[in-house]
Amino acid sequence: MSNILDKPLESVFGYITVLPGAFSAYRYIALANDKKGEGPLKEYFKGETLHHDPNADLWTKNMYLAEDRILCWELVAKRDSAWVLQYQRSAYAVTDVPDTAPDLISQRRRWLNGSFFAGIHSSFHFGYIYRSDHSIWRKWWLHVELFYQTFNMIFAWFGLGNYYIIFNILTTSLEDSSFGLTGIKYFNDVLKYYYIALLICCFLLALGNRPAGARKTYAFIMCSFAFITAYMLFAAGFITAKGIINARDAIEADGTSEFTLSDVFSNATFRNIVISLLSTYGLYLIASLIFFDVSTRSLHVGAPDLSLPCLSSCFQPAHMFTSFIQYLLLAPSYINVINVYAFCNVQDVTWGNRPEEKPSNDLGAAKLAAGADGKAELDVAVPTDEKDINAAYEDAVHVLESKSPKEVKTVNVEEAMTDSYRTIRTNVSAA
Repeated sequence: MSNILDKPLESVFGYITVLPGAFSAYRYIALANDKKGEGPLKEYFKGETLHHDPNADLWTKNMYLAEDRILCWELVAKRDSAWVLQYQRSAYAVTDVPDTAPDLISQRRRWLNGSFFAGIHSSFHFGYIYRSDHSIWRKWWLHVELFYQTFNMIFAWFGLGNYYIIFNILTTSLEDSSFGLTGIKYFNDVLKYYYIALLICCFLLALGNRPAGARKTYAFIMCSFAFITAYMLFAAGFITAKGIINARDAIEADGTSEFTLSDVFSNATFRNIVISLLSTYGLYLIASLIFFDVSTRSLHVGAPDLSLPCLSSCFQPAHMFTSFIQYLLLAPSYINVINVYAFCNVQDVTWGNRPEEKPSNDLGAAKLAAGADGKAELDVAVPTDEKDINAAYEDAVHVLESKSPKEVKTVNVEEAMTDSYRTIRTNVSAA
C-alpha cells in the first residue's frame, strides 16, 4: 500500500521521504560532496561511526537509524542544486521479512525510532530548501508536502489513543437499543478493561524485557489484539447492516415515502462509521484497482531461464485478497505493541534483528613470485576457456538455487537466565 499510495504521491512533489537503501539508484553527481567536503555523502556516512561515538547525543543516534531518510533529505535540500527523487512504477523487488514476533518487533523498533527522529530533523531544518536551486513552484509544493508529512507524524504520535477511541466508538455503538443486543454492554465493559490491561502489559514488557525473551507473552498479546480487531470488524459490519435495515423499516412503517439511499445516511452513527471505514479501507481497494497492473514479469536469477513467478507483481491488486485480512488483524499490534516498545526503547540504537557489521581490518596479502627477469610478479588464475567459464556460471547458479542452511540458534545460558528473571519481575508488576 505504501508503494501504491505514499511513494507516487511523494514523487509528485519530487521528494520521497525514504527510499530503500537496497532498492534505489542515484546519480553519483547528486550524491557527491562539494569542494568543502559538505554534502549528502558526508551526512549519510556519518552514521557508520556515530553509534559507537560516546560524544554523540541520543537524538542524533536515533536519527541515523534511518540513514536512508537522511540521504533523501540531503539530496533534495542540497545546496545550489535542484535534484528530485522519483518513484518508478515498473520496478519491483522481493525482500526477506522477519517471520517471528521478536524479529518483527526489533526491526520495527529501529524503523519507527529512526523515521520519527529523522522526520523531525527534516521538518525542523526545512529552511535548507531555500539554499537549494529548486524553482519557486517546486519550493511551494515542498511546503505543501512538509505540512502533509508533519500532520502524518503528529497523527502517528497519537495513534495509540486514536485506535482506542475507534474501538470505544464501535463497541459503544453496538449498545444502541434499536439493535436488540441485550447484555452486550457488559461484554464491552469487560473487553475495554482487557484492552487497557493488554496495553499496560505492553509498557511493562517494553521497559523491562527483550522481545526474544518474552516470545510467548508477546505472541499472546498480539493474538488478543487480533481478537479485539475481529470483534471491531464484526461491530462495523453489524452496524452497517442494521443501519440499512432499520432505515428501511422506518420508511416502510411510515408509508409516506419510498426508501432511498439518503434515508440510510440520516442515521448519524451509521453515517460516521461507514464514511470513516470507506475513507480508509475503501481507499485501499480503489487505489489498488486504479494501480491495476497485469504483466508477465518474473524475478530473473542469473539467466532468463531461471525465473520465479511473483503473484503480487503480475496481478497488482492481489494483496487485497490474499493478505488484507492478516493485515487488519495485525494492525493493532503495530500500533499498540510495536509503537510502545519502540518509544520505550529510544536508548537502544542498535540495528535490532540485523547483525552489527564489524568489518575486518585484514585485507589479506598478495603472494608475489620471482619472474623470468627477476622482478616480482603476481600470478592470477583467470578462466579463459569457455568450458571453465560455463562451469563457474553453473556453480553460481547452483548456489542461488540451493536453500540456505537452517540457522542453528545457540542458547546463551546467561541471557536465558536474565530473561527468566525479567519475566518474573514483569509478571509480579503486572499482577
